Amino acid sequence: MGHADPQAERAALARALARELGRRAFHGERGLAPPGPLDSLPRRGSDAGDARTVPSAPPGTEQAVETSLATSQPESGRPARGPAESGREPGAMPPKPQGELTPAEVDDRRAAVAARAARAGSLDELRAAVADCTACGLCASRTQTVFMDGTGSRGVVFVGEAPGEQEDRTGVPFVGPAGQLLTDIVTKGMGLRREEVAIANVLKCRPPGNRDPRPEEKAICTPWLERQLELLGARVLIPLGKHASGHLLGTPDASMGSMRGRSHQRPDGTQVIPTYHPAYLLRNPGDKRLCWADIQVAMDAAGIPRPGR
Repeated sequence: MGHADPQAERAALARALARELGRRAFHGERGLAPPGPLDSLPRRGSDAGDARTVPSAPPGTEQAVETSLATSQPESGRPARGPAESGREPGAMPPKPQGELTPAEVDDRRAAVAARAARAGSLDELRAAVADCTACGLCASRTQTVFMDGTGSRGVVFVGEAPGEQEDRTGVPFVGPAGQLLTDIVTKGMGLRREEVAIANVLKCRPPGNRDPRPEEKAICTPWLERQLELLGARVLIPLGKHASGHLLGTPDASMGSMRGRSHQRPDGTQVIPTYHPAYLLRNPGDKRLCWADIQVAMDAAGIPRPGR
């Protein structure tokens, strides 16, 4: 018995696939992407063709499919892509979709971030390292990382939970309406210029849709923040909102009311004074007085005179 001609088999398969592409495009089905545009195909009930007739695929489709079949390889036979081909720097961690990291992978990636953060000898070096981070899946959806604003020259660092849409676009934290309220707190309440404090976030990338940060994202990203606070020489941290406050204090399930109103001391002596997030205050202006009380506690801890004293 003779052997079948491989070229004839590919041609027959190409014709079958081309017919299937035309049928699927005609019926609006998905799942098999054609090698060329199908926008020009007649649709059901259109003036371009009878509704009972399934149109053929565009000219050249069979040849394109046949060429693809002739040049394709089994998946197991494809060589692994190197760093240059994949677009990643040598040694960079490949991004992985959210929710697929095991606890061991989270620990490994956090350790890798911590090692890289420790090598940064300045804030500029740390900013550059953060910009290249691919340790979690947020790197795939961000426009850019959001590192910090201000100098922290007065020893005070405000810490939010994560960048929002406007921050992702500009690369600067707290630039929207909530950011304007934070600026007023610093300039009108504390009597400082915004650049005299530092403003950062636990996460350096925006979660899609401004959703809440996930525990694994915070765990992996925290070493960047810790090195950032170390290089700033921060004396007083003011976490904004429940997520940032609970994360910095190690009490993620605590209520905002139980954390705010007093100073907490970290093992390194840094004072942590939680208060409400400016976005919350925009929705609940009656609690601005409570925020002002927290800010005064922070000013005392940082040695910043209260206005009018």
